Amino acid sequence: MKMFMLLFLLSFTVQANDISSWNRLILSGGTHIMISFVPPDLKQADVLNIFIEGDGEPGVALRLAQETGGNSVYIGRPCQYLKVTRFNSCNRELWTSHRYSQDVVDSMDKAISALKQQYQASQVRLVGYSGGGAIASIIASKRSDVALLLTIAGNLDHRWWTEFNDSAPLSGSLNPIDYSAALETVPQVHLIGDHDFVVPGSVLMSYLSKFKTRDKVKSYLVGGADHTCCWSMAVAAVLPE
Repeated sequence: MKMFMLLFLLSFTVQANDISSWNRLILSGGTHIMISFVPPDLKQADVLNIFIEGDGEPGVALRLAQETGGNSVYIGRPCQYLKVTRFNSCNRELWTSHRYSQDVVDSMDKAISALKQQYQASQVRLVGYSGGGAIASIIASKRSDVALLLTIAGNLDHRWWTEFNDSAPLSGSLNPIDYSAALETVPQVHLIGDHDFVVPGSVLMSYLSKFKTRDKVKSYLVGGADHTCCWSMAVAAVLPE
């Protein structure tokens, strides 16, 4: 109980500037601070959909959460929506080599627990977009309350991804592919876009290659979807009401 008191949600009744018509929450208690947006009329949910933002400039996962509606809430990644100051943990490494670090994963995991407690949910569906898919997958491997892991253009093997893009390795980051044994028991759906050249389908194929059994895994190629556009209908089709 003490852990959740440390993670108590500081809610603002005013709307969050021009970013969202949803209410803003500040989630703290771990190494990092996260900004969350939640529908003002949501009071309780047996199963809570938690959308997790991708790397860099936020917005795609937030739009998907709002379009999905229902029992859906949203968590931005550490330092999204925050200015860099001496009072927070924002630094260059957080968006490069350490974007999926143990500290980031732990902070996001605690934020998920806080939202679950806030809405008295018994289970959660983790919906991760792009790099948020990496975070959601790693967290799903460690929790027993995940009813569904849904990734959208998910970066599920960042070693393959950095090689594909000929970019610097994410040396300080955890990698979802290393948690395949634990993830085999988690119901999961992965969406990839046939026009996505940022996180191509080969990243998902590499991730799936480590599974001994895929009984609980489904994946779909979404026609017309690139990395940022046109995911709403596919998400609605696979996410239970």
